[in-house]
Amino acid sequence: MKKLIEGKELKSVILNTLLRFDEFCKENDIKYTIAYGTALGAIRHKGFIPWDDDIDVIMMRPEYEKFEKAWKQYILNSTDHYKLWPEMDEENYFMAFCAKFFDTETVLYEHFSKGKIVEYGVYIDIFVLDHIPVEKNEQRKLFMDVRFYWKWIQHFQRHFKKWNKFVRKYHLPLPSLDMVAKRLMKCKNRYNSQLTSLVSLTQDYRKKEDMNNSIYEYEWFNHFLLVEFEGHRLPIISNYDKMLENSYGDYMKLPPKEQQIGHNVEAYWKY
Repeated sequence: MKKLIEGKELKSVILNTLLRFDEFCKENDIKYTIAYGTALGAIRHKGFIPWDDDIDVIMMRPEYEKFEKAWKQYILNSTDHYKLWPEMDEENYFMAFCAKFFDTETVLYEHFSKGKIVEYGVYIDIFVLDHIPVEKNEQRKLFMDVRFYWKWIQHFQRHFKKWNKFVRKYHLPLPSLDMVAKRLMKCKNRYNSQLTSLVSLTQDYRKKEDMNNSIYEYEWFNHFLLVEFEGHRLPIISNYDKMLENSYGDYMKLPPKEQQIGHNVEAYWKY
């Protein structure tokens, strides 16, 4: 029977996954920042939020592409037990939303609504930022375009695997995963060559609320400092205060007890 990983041991495995990612980024001169709950934990608790059990990092598009290319090249001749699910890889259940970097010596089951379970390993999330327009209506249009193709990606990826292979094999000009993935990436890259003053995780747009909490100043990602996290020093953007305010408002205030919950995952050692 596989041994369950939980509590402090789970956080230790997650931390080691982050430290391996950090080490590789340093070796290859790749910039990233801890983000979301990880950044909040670093600033408010000097480590994990006590009830949290995941790690989030953010990279600008060029830095992420550099990381993905370097990792793919490195892993060809390595027995490293960490694995990358690239952002736009068909194998990645979270394709087009985020990349996953995980420990292959573990198996992790993530439980979603309607009984869906995804299997991979103890992981960190890598979110990628793209440039967006400054004008609100143009932003909204971009976010809606991304949302449209992202939903179709999920549809083709999860329900039409044989169809995708058939279209790919015979190079048919028909709707498929490859087609919508290309169109999504065209949307994401629409403003990257312009180096606009704003960047965003475009999928964080909430249609019903007409809101995206992951819109940041581009210049924030040119300046970093090191902050303590579980006894280690990790990079965070210098203007982390504004980044955290965007997501959490008064972020130094603890949420109510009923909101102090982790993710619905279970993890085991493989061997």
